[in-house]
Amino acid sequence: MSFAPPANTRRRTRTLGTLLTLIVVLQFGYPISGLGPAWTAVYMAAYAAMLGFGIVTVRDESGRLIPMVAATVVFLVCGTWFSFAQHSVHATVAMLTSVALSMAVLIYALLRFVFRRERAPGVNLVLASVSAYLVMGGFFGATFALLEIASPGSFMDPQGDGGPLGWHQTLYYSYVTLATLGYGDVLPVTTWARSLGSFVAVIGTLYLTVVVARLVGIWSSKATDTN
Repeated sequence: MSFAPPANTRRRTRTLGTLLTLIVVLQFGYPISGLGPAWTAVYMAAYAAMLGFGIVTVRDESGRLIPMVAATVVFLVCGTWFSFAQHSVHATVAMLTSVALSMAVLIYALLRFVFRRERAPGVNLVLASVSAYLVMGGFFGATFALLEIASPGSFMDPQGDGGPLGWHQTLYYSYVTLATLGYGDVLPVTTWARSLGSFVAVIGTLYLTVVVARLVGIWSSKATDTN
């Protein structure tokens, strides 16, 4: 005899699914932000919406609600500023810092959900795990971009114009490194850039190993309890 999942469980699944959809669209649809200030504003607003869904996802855990709301407010201010002052170094640094802060809070919330919700439905754990992995790419992409601003020439794109890399390029490099693809089209040049790149590659490998082991352990435990 089968039973339908509770309404709150279905609602959480929809919320996590929507969050993952927004993350995919934003993290891989970033080229639209290069089409002009209006598109950049749209992109930043969508990012804020993603953070809003992150708040909804953890809304029943008051201990993490306040930092998520604070990170969202900071991002809204900095993202709006950057939308209309994209050539300002200060606006870019503020935007990237707020992105990194917001992504860090969201990663923390999602990983707490994965590692502290043994009884959560398997699909919810998978959605949260994939979301956290993709958000890591955004976090490290912003970190790489901040490093490039602080130390121009930390990264090199042989196919580029020879100037400092923008955040679009460092976001791309972040995902390529996190997935340990190593295309070699964007290269870390300085010692700190290489060190951070190596760290991201290790984190990407360890994350998949640990999370897969976690999910298998939970499902094995549930199967044992059922039997």
